[in-house]
Amino acid sequence: MTNKNNITSLDLFRGVAGYGVAISHFYYYLFNSEKFQFYSIFFVEFFFVLSGFVLYPQLKKVYDDNQNLKIFYLRRWLRTIPIFIVALLCYSIIFSKFDSDTLKYLFFIQKIKQDFLSLDYFSVAWSLSIEEFFYFLFPLMLIYFNRINFLKILLIFISLVYLLKILYLYQGQDEEFYRTGTFLRLDSIAFGVLTRIYFEKIKNIYFNVFFLVIIMIILDSYLSDLKSLTSIELFIFVFLSQVFSINSIIIFIKGDKFLDHFKLKSFFSLLAKQTYSIYLFHFSIIYLISMNPSFLKIKFLIIIYICILFILSSFCYYLFEKKIVENRPQYKV
Repeated sequence: MTNKNNITSLDLFRGVAGYGVAISHFYYYLFNSEKFQFYSIFFVEFFFVLSGFVLYPQLKKVYDDNQNLKIFYLRRWLRTIPIFIVALLCYSIIFSKFDSDTLKYLFFIQKIKQDFLSLDYFSVAWSLSIEEFFYFLFPLMLIYFNRINFLKILLIFISLVYLLKILYLYQGQDEEFYRTGTFLRLDSIAFGVLTRIYFEKIKNIYFNVFFLVIIMIILDSYLSDLKSLTSIELFIFVFLSQVFSINSIIIFIKGDKFLDHFKLKSFFSLLAKQTYSIYLFHFSIIYLISMNPSFLKIKFLIIIYICILFILSSFCYYLFEKKIVENRPQYKV
């Protein structure tokens, strides 16, 4: 089990990933900086792996007692869907879009197949579809295959996703969809669960640090032009991104003793609580800035942008999300 320092590390890691995505998108979409697209991919990957890492104890409760399945669904949906609907409404108003695309976003099916949307105006929602389908599908597998060991079920799940990946690439389909398609990316969260299972068995992080450096050197070769990657190169890139995220989380949490020197645990906790709202709403701010080119001339625009994000996400959490989260049903012991 993770201790209190681990929880603080998770909070800080989640906060860094949240602001990392928002800042990367800021520079990529407003200043056309390709390297920041690369960074944003990694920060989103961090979210996937971290999500699986923190979900494991809840999934184990479902596996141990089938009656917890309903509670798991309620807890996940009450955490993710209410503020998502608010964000979807905001984007629909900004883009004046209330049509079939809106319904596809609402039911998280916009990325179940290629070119399913007429206009991807809520573009950041692709990762949320992956999260929601994982929440729905994997617990069902735990219930259906309950007589099988939890780890074996997880490995079967990952194998099925990889089978889909291979079939998709074999058909020579769109490479971008390979990275964002809902059923093609469920393995990233599953790898997070797998990381949590083996986390306590890791005694030192020297190998992880060495491995991380090697992966960084390899991934640097992809930095120049992500859009020109072949299917096989993209397959390798996504896999290495997952491994990079896994090792980053292990190093970050195992090496958390440095946090003892900081009296910022409450601040780190706030950062963690903000991340979902930051992810949901940051692109709307970027879009509004892009519609007024004169804003791009403002000095320290990035600082103003971060301050707006901080205020908006804090407002969303304390005035909307907090009460819902605190009143979710509890698991049966």
